[in-house]
Amino acid sequence: SDFEYLINQLLLKTISYFDNNESFYHGFVLGLLVELHDHYLVHSNRESGLGRYDVMLEPKNKSANGIIIEFKSILRESDNDVEKACAEAMKQIEEKAYATALIENGIKNIFKYAVVFKGKQCFVLFAGSV
Repeated sequence: SDFEYLINQLLLKTISYFDNNESFYHGFVLGLLVELHDHYLVHSNRESGLGRYDVMLEPKNKSANGIIIEFKSILRESDNDVEKACAEAMKQIEEKAYATALIENGIKNIFKYAVVFKGKQCFVLFAGSV
């Protein structure tokens, strides 16, 4: 995806391989998303449904797409199961009903992104509207 490509290019050019914990990546992506403030309310680590999502983009125009992003970080070089981590993040979005706040605010189209980081690499799993 374009999102995955962009993040990977930025990671290669800007961070150290040792900047590898989930909170670092979370802040890194939030810094990029702040540019969307004209069209979205950017929320971080707030409660919705049965838990706390990592990032939610709530469109100011209710007919636009809402977005939920869940991050996972693979810390050990030996752990290569990126697909499993992506699936776990997507499952968490679904099981914890993170879309609840968007739905309650009248957002009908919600995109879900599972974003897994491993060192200077980013992997994205996308799911369409709820």
